[in-house]
Amino acid sequence: YVMKRRVRGLRRVLKVRDTQKRLKERALIQAGSHCASMENNAQRIKNLHAETHQNDVAVTAGFLAAKMELSDRLLEASFVVEVSVQAAMQNLAAAERQNFAAQAIHDGTEKLLKSKVSMLRKRDVRQEDASSNILYNIDNYKKKERCDDW
Repeated sequence: YVMKRRVRGLRRVLKVRDTQKRLKERALIQAGSHCASMENNAQRIKNLHAETHQNDVAVTAGFLAAKMELSDRLLEASFVVEVSVQAAMQNLAAAERQNFAAQAIHDGTEKLLKSKVSMLRKRDVRQEDASSNILYNIDNYKKKERCDDW
């Protein structure tokens, strides 16, 4: 009876571990997509910055000044986005570690549950074998008679 309660408890724990594992997987996917988005933004800014320097033919001084200001702003934005990309990569690495840990905990709990279930089944089989054994039953009957004599 105690083993059956432990198995039920382990099944509940396994459900919790499974939920934790799925949450960590979802967080990993979100961190990966955020990191990819930030890298895409960084690349777009670099491409825009490169486009501003392709045609250096200045029509007017005002146009050249506007072009230089845009280039400076894109360069500043590039630095800011690079910092964000690095932070996103760190978040992705942390999510990967947490996902790995959640998977390991889930696998350990699952293995323990299977072990307990197997042990419980073996015990039940042994009890069934012993109760159907004629010699075992005769011996138990004799013990019962001795107890009744008191």
